[in-house]
Amino acid sequence: MIDFRYHLVSLVAVFLALAAGIVLGSAALDGPVRAGLGGDLGRAGSETEVLEGEVTRLRSQLGAADAYALSTGPRLVRGALDEQRVLLVTAPRTPDELVERLTPMLEQAGAQVSGTLQLLPALSDPAQRALVEDLVAQVVPAGVQLPDTDAVGRATAELAAALTRPAEGTGVEAEQAQAVVSAFAEADLVAFSSPDETLQPATLAVVLTGAAPDRLPPAEQAQQAAVVAMAGALDARADGAVVAGPSGSADDRGTVRALRSEDALAQQVSSVDDADRGSGLVTVVLSLAEQRQGGAGHYGAGEGATPTPPSLPAP
Repeated sequence: MIDFRYHLVSLVAVFLALAAGIVLGSAALDGPVRAGLGGDLGRAGSETEVLEGEVTRLRSQLGAADAYALSTGPRLVRGALDEQRVLLVTAPRTPDELVERLTPMLEQAGAQVSGTLQLLPALSDPAQRALVEDLVAQVVPAGVQLPDTDAVGRATAELAAALTRPAEGTGVEAEQAQAVVSAFAEADLVAFSSPDETLQPATLAVVLTGAAPDRLPPAEQAQQAAVVAMAGALDARADGAVVAGPSGSADDRGTVRALRSEDALAQQVSSVDDADRGSGLVTVVLSLAEQRQGGAGHYGAGEGATPTPPSLPAP
């Protein structure tokens, strides 16, 4: 009769055979597997080097194109904005370098920067809505008809009326315009600065924004809506307005993208989505010149844009 000892010996033999097979199999496969993995790593390393080289080459080409645009830009835009005053408007996400780089290009085109209006987060804060409404009603200039919109829409229309006017037309009286800007600044809704500490109405405006954020919480969504509303108000009061942002500003959740998605406004206000590039700075100036002639367009590399900048208007 087969006893328990026999079963135990048989099970031990089976497990020893399995263990021996695993060891022998591992030893047999170790070389080919290791060689295969080494080959894969080698190929991956080579592909990475190729891609890194391609990125370096593209960056070099982009830098060269930027340098060329910045060196030829002043000659290209010379006289495009003669005797024009341009208001610069910034948002909470606007990079400082956009203002710093655009200002000399505008001056080389013959324009004068009349001032910089900074839209502060409190302007679009729902908690400040009653304050904004009261302020709008208190300092509305004589003869200015405000739109029947929300508090932010009325506020941006009032600020636009105070800070801009068409070249061939009249605007708000200087004392009333100063009262509007001072009231909004004292309430910490905006900040305004000008080269000579005076308020001179601009004939054109550029609204500068930042790249699209990774997420758009309600507070930032309200800020973005205020920036778009400001652009529309400026375009309605001046001879034209352009919204410009760095690369990525026309991506999802970007302000340039938000402007372009509003069909009626997009037919009136121009946009540039690569203003951080030399070619983009030139395009901003040419877009302002196009606005003066009653045209509008969208330029850059983002969705809904053409990569070719507008032509200089005929003299």
